[in-house]
Amino acid sequence: SPDVYKGGIYFASSVANTSVVYNALVDKTIPGIVDSHGNCEHLRKFIGPGTMLDAGQLVWMTDRTPHEAIPQERDGYRQFFRVVTSQISFWFAQHSTPNPNVALPDHVTVVHENKFDTVG
Repeated sequence: SPDVYKGGIYFASSVANTSVVYNALVDKTIPGIVDSHGNCEHLRKFIGPGTMLDAGQLVWMTDRTPHEAIPQERDGYRQFFRVVTSQISFWFAQHSTPNPNVALPDHVTVVHENKFDTVG
């Protein structure tokens, strides 16, 4: 059957080789499979090498698709965007701009912590 792009996240970066998307889907029905910030580093050995994105390459993924930012090879400016649409599992309140015209669905878990704060 053809791919269906419904809900999820649209993502692109202005610098090549700074983002990786993995051909995997995290099973949200397994308790504790990701931490409260969506980290699933412990799954890396099971999901394969991933696809490094080119500059300007637009991708669609679900919010359960593993993805990561990679340090830039050279100093310089990088621009990127993420458009988070419907059918998501988590909403990171400190990192997202809410739509004042649309309420989050009841099934969405709102995470209020800053996912970039270091622990310890």
